[in-house]
Amino acid sequence: RRGGGHGRSGSRNFEGNWRTQGQNLDQAGNTGQTSSFQPGHRPRGSINQSVSSIGAFQYNPNQPQLMQLPGQMMIPQMYGQQLNPIQLSQLQALQAAQMSGQQFQGLQTSQHAGQLGGQQQQQQQRKTLFTPYLPQASLPALLGDGQLVAGILRVNKKNRSDAYVTTQDGLLDADIFICGSKDRNRALEGDLVAIELLDVDEVWSQKKEKEEKKKRKDITDTRSGSTNQGNRDSGNNEDNNAAEGGIRRRGSLRQRPTQKKNDDVEVEGQSLLLVEEEEISDEQKPLYAGHVVAVIERVAGQMFSGTLGLLRPSSQATKEKQEAERAARDGGNNRHNDSRQQEKPKIVWFKPTDKRVPLIAIPTEQAPRDFVEKHQDYADRIFVACIKRWPITSLHPFGTLVEQLGRMGELKVETDALLRDNNFSSDEFSDAVLRSVGLQDWSVAKEEESELAARRDYRNEKVFTVDFNGSAELGNAIHVKSRPDGKIEVGIHVPDVTHFVKPNSLVDREAKKRGTSVQLINRFCALLPPKLSSEVCSLGPDQERFTTSVVFNVNPNNGSVAEGDSWVGKSIIKSSGKLSLKDIDQALENASEFKNEVVPVNTIQILQAVAQKFREARLG
Repeated sequence: RRGGGHGRSGSRNFEGNWRTQGQNLDQAGNTGQTSSFQPGHRPRGSINQSVSSIGAFQYNPNQPQLMQLPGQMMIPQMYGQQLNPIQLSQLQALQAAQMSGQQFQGLQTSQHAGQLGGQQQQQQQRKTLFTPYLPQASLPALLGDGQLVAGILRVNKKNRSDAYVTTQDGLLDADIFICGSKDRNRALEGDLVAIELLDVDEVWSQKKEKEEKKKRKDITDTRSGSTNQGNRDSGNNEDNNAAEGGIRRRGSLRQRPTQKKNDDVEVEGQSLLLVEEEEISDEQKPLYAGHVVAVIERVAGQMFSGTLGLLRPSSQATKEKQEAERAARDGGNNRHNDSRQQEKPKIVWFKPTDKRVPLIAIPTEQAPRDFVEKHQDYADRIFVACIKRWPITSLHPFGTLVEQLGRMGELKVETDALLRDNNFSSDEFSDAVLRSVGLQDWSVAKEEESELAARRDYRNEKVFTVDFNGSAELGNAIHVKSRPDGKIEVGIHVPDVTHFVKPNSLVDREAKKRGTSVQLINRFCALLPPKLSSEVCSLGPDQERFTTSVVFNVNPNNGSVAEGDSWVGKSIIKSSGKLSLKDIDQALENASEFKNEVVPVNTIQILQAVAQKFREARLG
């Protein structure tokens, strides 16, 4: 089998631009996403003319392109010019080597690509499972030229074999169907990916054909299962083969077909079994189909909660059956078993809770020390892992074990797992972050006069704080007053966090990782350290605080805000008190019984009237 990765015929690729031919698009603007775009399914084409072929890159026609091989001179390539076979083979080999962590000496030590890695390179090519990603530098030109489209990948949670890509800015009028893990090409849920469209009719027919073959195979295996099991001679031959060439590997208890045996790959000394996932038959053919040719952007620091196992889940039943067969064959001689038990595996398997995430191979040394001997004791533990790399030669990604959360079912453990799955790390801040905050005994009075003079002063206005959830983080304050011209002045104030958190500081980087605060039923996870979130950036009553404000004058009759009647900027406030949402509801529902010394009931009624006018104007 050729080492192209997909092992797919060129008939599923298409020639050239699948958009309107000759259409000039602005590459630097919106990556070629224009309203005049007319999508269509591509005719079959040669794989040598497909975008997925490295030699078919086309760049800016105004200048030659330079491609540099590691440690080599630059190779010029003019617009539309194909690489010669030697250059193409060298570039493909080097890309494959880089993805698998191998190093090659380059062109100095070889005259032909076939000699580049010798037998080792040929062996590596045979084991390739995925197509190398296109270089990031080539993507803008290909996207702008209409040969690729970009969008966010979504994996079907009930059937991981299927995924869909929604194009940016609604470029296509329907999602792009991604059929199978090979077409998904190591992309994960939520990735921004570059897609090459394929012939949807051919993709769909191959999917249906595959489903039919699987159904027929299941029927055949069911009928012949007892016969195969009773065939002692065949079983003995299989056992002999296992002894000579390693353990028999099966995707299930049934005998695996030859084609699947050939798809077995070895990753860091361990055999990985290419097992097709169960597919759910979809009756409706999609409008578009494609495959991933590059991951443009991925969420940084993704974490996944899950369990840790010594074997891949699909291999556990096979292992038990093989051990029983081996025990019967050895006739109670345990010497072979003892020697096997002493062999420590190089990797263990992390099974994410999220079914859309693949199994992750974890180095054994990162697991608990006694995990190999007592792995069953950890079956009810929840771990956290992240993906570090995914070579084109590996069916599964390799990752790092981040932490062990605890036992399943415990409230804190399950809550922590939920947070990790949403890329929210520990709700506690490190000592380094806490120390970097400083601001001991901070007050407005201790600030420079120039800082105070640069802000609007609303400390004399009747500002009140809105308490949404009863926490110490009070981040919203409002003031309302009537103007002499009959308009209503409304001011909305939020903490000026930028005054205290400087760009790229430890606190800034930690806040960037968290992204938001999280309010759970039994727990609150802050975005900022307590000194900021609960003190200097909390708009509590009778406290002078730096804020960023939006102030506007609204016509109470129609809810309009005239041009020039609004202001946005930095300010200083001093809240007179706070109202909860329950207090506000009481003031609107039963004004006669509402009593608050700080905020009169008519202030809340004015705000309600303004909000209704805004709603009418917005909804028509």
